[in-house]
Amino acid sequence: MSVEVIRKAYQATEEGFLGVVTKQWPINPQIAAVGSCCLVGVICGGSLYIANLGDSRAVLGRVVRATGEVLAIQLSPEHNVAIESVRQEMHSLHPDDPKIVVLKHNVWRVKGLIQSSFS
Repeated sequence: MSVEVIRKAYQATEEGFLGVVTKQWPINPQIAAVGSCCLVGVICGGSLYIANLGDSRAVLGRVVRATGEVLAIQLSPEHNVAIESVRQEMHSLHPDDPKIVVLKHNVWRVKGLIQSSFS
């Protein structure tokens, strides 16, 4: 298990999804407006690997023994165009598309459709 193994799994999943979109596009162009999120947690060799893509976050619940209270510990951030650095990333990846990210109804969206970003 390694970061590279998880990265390759995400890449294979994305390529499979893009293959479906490519095949479906001529008969169902609305498929391009569909977004997806992926969140993976793997424990291997005493290490916890977390990977997320899109508008999701991993959170670990921890019980405080003294009080029994459960604390939520955020392990990963969301990755969507509501975040300035993600908008900048999208603009740099798509320099020929000035409308790659637009503000629509006070919400930042990719192509005016979805908030998640899979750059």
